[in-house]
Amino acid sequence: MKTIFGILSFILLFGCQSNSHDERSKFKTIMIKSYGQIETLPDLATFYINLNCLENSVKLSKKCLVDKTNELNSKLISFGINKDDILTTSVNMNKSYTWAKNTRVFQGYNSSTMMFITIRDIDKLDEIYSELLENRNLDLGGLSYSHSKIDSLKNEAYVDALKKASVLADKLLIELPESKKEILKIGNVEISSSLPQTFESKDASYEEAVETSAQNQSINISKGTVSINSTLYVEYQIK
Repeated sequence: MKTIFGILSFILLFGCQSNSHDERSKFKTIMIKSYGQIETLPDLATFYINLNCLENSVKLSKKCLVDKTNELNSKLISFGINKDDILTTSVNMNKSYTWAKNTRVFQGYNSSTMMFITIRDIDKLDEIYSELLENRNLDLGGLSYSHSKIDSLKNEAYVDALKKASVLADKLLIELPESKKEILKIGNVEISSSLPQTFESKDASYEEAVETSAQNQSINISKGTVSINSTLYVEYQIK
């Protein structure tokens, strides 16, 4: 009787192990890399101003730079630009030379300062930029557009990426024996696929990386709009 009971216990244990292995062998996933995009009109612009003064002495060059900088700051504030949106990033002073008849000729002392300006009322940009260009002491450049709510727009782009991933996963399921999907992981950086810890066979899983767009995570200006792009990695278990 004890022998028969031992045999039955062994059969039951083997049966449980076999069922567990069968469940693991059915574990299949799809990994999708999806890109979401939101386009909107820009509501702010940034550019830099380089202010230069060239004088015969260090003292005069420094005084010129201080006077011109104060004058420029007053001008920018008169445009309605907030003081916090006027950022001075560098102040420099160097000797200036030119070449004449193959000879290096000293011109004077050149002092300069660099400012980064943010325009939050973009309707005034044309007026402000045009007027500043008329100042011979100023060099302008680096004009770019953006939006004051980039973070919230980027979140909307993530939602768009998730929707695109779901649509693509459904299309892939049409071509597969499986018909159901369940989200296992979501990440905005590349994630590794999920597998049972004791599962060793590589043939029992189905993994496929799919790119739904050729765009990178960036902000680009196109046709007067700001394009906010977000990349999302979504792993589905398919059944």
